[in-house]
Amino acid sequence: MAGWDGLRVDLRRLLEESPGALVVFPHPESERSERRFRIELAAWAAEIAAALDAKYGSLVDLQVGAMTFPARQLWVSEQACQLRGDPAESAGLYVESSSPLSVRTGRFAHNDVLVTNRAEHEQVLFSNRSLTSAVTDNSGTVVGLYVGPSNAVRVGFAIEPHQSRPVPVLIGTASVVPDLGYAVPPGQWQLVIALHTENSNMLSSPLPLTITP
Repeated sequence: MAGWDGLRVDLRRLLEESPGALVVFPHPESERSERRFRIELAAWAAEIAAALDAKYGSLVDLQVGAMTFPARQLWVSEQACQLRGDPAESAGLYVESSSPLSVRTGRFAHNDVLVTNRAEHEQVLFSNRSLTSAVTDNSGTVVGLYVGPSNAVRVGFAIEPHQSRPVPVLIGTASVVPDLGYAVPPGQWQLVIALHTENSNMLSSPLPLTITP
């Protein structure tokens, strides 16, 4: 059962035994005739990818986090791995963590950060329900991102002059540095948050981030 009949059995098992490991995959209840099946797995699921690769070989086209498996070639664009934007402070926007920021290696999390508007006018941050972010090292190089399905809904977070409000941020730890592996390893890192208004793209100052096992 090394073809689709066998693969669909393993996909059903993974859905039950390892929730969240499969990100994009052929539905196991469907009838398929492809010669190769594309499967995207979460950044923490490299061992699962290794088992699928060993069993099915060229039948599966595997991606783990932001890289192909087992070649560790980035499939995300170079642009996605670069931080572009003006300092948020130059527009009067300041970001601080409401509580210590922490996420498990290879996973993603939603946390609230406190955004303060020190300008004399209202500012509205736009996102798809959560601000995006990037994990960086001490030199400011991007080492990790969220990769996966995203919500297309556009939401605005209005902040009145000289007021603060909590805003959700999405933190992802899929590694974009092959030497680090598929997931940013545990340790102390930094988080840079992207802030988008109607006319500007900005970046927060780095915030401390702990990645746990």
